[in-house]
Amino acid sequence: MNKHWMILLSVALGSGLAVAAPGDTKVAKWKDDRTAAFLLMFDDGWPSHWQVAIPEMAKRGLIGTFYINPEKGEYKKFEEKWTKEIPGTGMVYGNHTMTHQGVRDAEHAEYEVGACAEYIRKVTAKEKPELLSYGQPGVGPGKWNITKEQLDELLEKHHLIDRPPFRDHGAVYHLQTTEQMMALADKAVGEKGMEYLVLHGVERKEPDWGYQDFWALKQDVFFPLLDRLKEKSDKGELWITDHVTQHKYEVQREAAAVKVVRAAAEEIELEVTCSADPKWYDGVLTFITEVPGDWKKVAVSQGDARATVDVKDGVVKFDALPGAVVLTAQ
Repeated sequence: MNKHWMILLSVALGSGLAVAAPGDTKVAKWKDDRTAAFLLMFDDGWPSHWQVAIPEMAKRGLIGTFYINPEKGEYKKFEEKWTKEIPGTGMVYGNHTMTHQGVRDAEHAEYEVGACAEYIRKVTAKEKPELLSYGQPGVGPGKWNITKEQLDELLEKHHLIDRPPFRDHGAVYHLQTTEQMMALADKAVGEKGMEYLVLHGVERKEPDWGYQDFWALKQDVFFPLLDRLKEKSDKGELWITDHVTQHKYEVQREAAAVKVVRAAAEEIELEVTCSADPKWYDGVLTFITEVPGDWKKVAVSQGDARATVDVKDGVVKFDALPGAVVLTAQ
């Protein structure tokens, strides 16, 4: 070791700082090492969702969660759109109960909540059951007649994840301008956390039905909002995703551990473990690994999967599942 590095090592050790070494690995707080996460949530299955919101989001490569009510009139009238066309856009469905009319008792709640979960899983036709996001509908006084404990039991039974509350996050109801909504995104970035926006209708211009969906957000507010979220995504500041994917990443991140099996001059072997139930928590995590100073490109191998990534600032970032991961200098 040369004198310069001996001095740096001495200073680091003397100050109590950990010295990074090849193979040292941490899990990125958010996917792709984005600074923060941001969620767009749309309630009630309004026609303007597939007429306006989804095409505009897809155009920008943005994902959202759409909370549907399969027995609600506006949804049923255009059910074929929701079952045949929208699943292919990459948007994610959330459980908003079957009718949006509340629940009379525990038996009725089983239908409203449980049947909605079953419906979504049938429509999306995934290879295996997945966690679903649940958003409780706002109903009038006396129309929600089960306890929180009874609801929690239902959510657990049907593998539903309760979303954050509507309070202070509703477009039109709480927040009217693009700037007010972007303040939530800026808050997420500043705190390196997660924020979200709940929307209902979006303004329609074509086709003009002579009326707007409930709490319709003006296009001159909505479109600039999408543009600015896209900019922050492109800069690596925001991970814009759906609620369940964000939830799964957070749970897996906290349950993950990485062991350095071997760190050699040309190859590093890691062992990734995760204590979360793999039946439900099966997404990839983003890892950040220190590599030797002369590495420029790295082949990342895990089973049959292989990718080549660039080294930047002495680290390599990659996605992986639990299991053995091999990094090889290129």
